[in-house]
Amino acid sequence: MNCMQIGQHFRDGYLHKDEFKIVYVAPMKALAAEVTSTFSQRLSPLNMSVRELTGDMQLSKNELEETQMIVTTPEKWDVITRKSSDMSLSMLVKLLIIDEVHLLNDDRGPVIEALVARTLRQ
Repeated sequence: MNCMQIGQHFRDGYLHKDEFKIVYVAPMKALAAEVTSTFSQRLSPLNMSVRELTGDMQLSKNELEETQMIVTTPEKWDVITRKSSDMSLSMLVKLLIIDEVHLLNDDRGPVIEALVARTLRQ
């Protein structure tokens, strides 16, 4: 269903890239780097920008605005969604993908739960 919602941003044969964000939450920085590489290759025909946002990889506000898919860790997305200045970013999220969602039973579970709730509220 959410993938179809992303499809609504294709109009007149043009992808309206400034109208949406896809957020992929990976459990580890190493996996985030791998996912970024994979999705960059797969989405390049659509000229979609895929960027990694982790403790090791920072993005400027301008880079975030120009990126359609953000690959991040639970902790980093938690920090981003807590900032009131980044609310416009959260409001553009149309698809939130959580890899390893079974980690809800792990120590990181409350962080994942909070970021999902915060993202949905936007």
